[in-house]
Amino acid sequence: MNNISLFSGGGGLDLGLEAAGFKTLFATDIDPYSCATLQKGKIIAAQKGLHFLSDCIVHRENIIGLRGAFILDIVGRKKGEIELLAGGPPCQAFSVFGRRQGRSDPRGQLVYEYFRILNEIQPEAFLFENVYGLMTVERGEVFRQALEKLRRPGPGLKYEISVLRMDAVEFGVPQFRDRIFIIGSRNGKTAKKPESLTVAPDDLMKNGQYTYRTVKDAFRGLSRIGENCISNHTGRVHSSRIIRRYATMSPGQRDNFTRINKLDLKRPSFTIIVGSDKGGGKGHIHPTEAREVTPRESARIQTFPDWWVFTGTVRHPIRQIGNAVPPLLGFAVGNAVRQEIFGKKENSTTSAIELLSQGHLFD
Repeated sequence: MNNISLFSGGGGLDLGLEAAGFKTLFATDIDPYSCATLQKGKIIAAQKGLHFLSDCIVHRENIIGLRGAFILDIVGRKKGEIELLAGGPPCQAFSVFGRRQGRSDPRGQLVYEYFRILNEIQPEAFLFENVYGLMTVERGEVFRQALEKLRRPGPGLKYEISVLRMDAVEFGVPQFRDRIFIIGSRNGKTAKKPESLTVAPDDLMKNGQYTYRTVKDAFRGLSRIGENCISNHTGRVHSSRIIRRYATMSPGQRDNFTRINKLDLKRPSFTIIVGSDKGGGKGHIHPTEAREVTPRESARIQTFPDWWVFTGTVRHPIRQIGNAVPPLLGFAVGNAVRQEIFGKKENSTTSAIELLSQGHLFD
């Protein structure tokens, strides 16, 4: 089943969808570093004998100038012949971290470009990802309008809509991350939220579920900084004043100056965040060392494979990581689309964990 990827970023959703059996034909983003990450990941995956992005054309362009006819022409398909269109327009305009400016924020207008390309391509189904705040900003008016545009993006075109609210921590991701996935299908079928893979420690265990994965699970087997050449595993240089402050903090405590939290080895991570457009991308504070986590440690929390290399310097990797859909979460929602919209047998979660190199989480 073919997929067209918009707002692809660092590739988290694409990795998850491919683990669920979709084949990404085209991925696009305005950010040159994200596109370089996708291209590099495609090459490394091929070297490892993995299929990720093997047939994908990576295209850098501002979506405002991108046309559905161009996408269809470059992938050799006609309108209506693509199975899935997937992507998450920038969410900062609807996030509590983005001051919830909604449509008054230029980033909030990019959702309308998604609607336009949806109409121009007319896939069998679509997947639209965003922060939960999209449902409540402007007292829900933005969400109601978005649903209506997704339901009827163009003349004579109608999609049956499903809205899934999913927290990544329930699907094996060692992080609390509340997101919504809006799924549309032209065949009239709907999708329901998949059964959780993990549950809170005090919940009744059933059907072989794991408890929530923790920061300790995420970091299992990861070398210390400087011990080997793993990519993106270089930390920030802190002043002695910041080091002293971080050293006195307790797990779970929030730093009043940097406004980030100290992680707890025994709990899932707080949501990985992006930082500002002017630079400030930060990770959280390491649970046992007086420093912020490295981009690689944040990528572990997001369930990216260690071999997936993020390009750019300083802020670029952490922005790609913080903006991403965790691959394991992408797999879970992709599996639901695969099974309930397209009527195909779901892919094994065990095989996805292996494909995405996440065995350390369930060791």
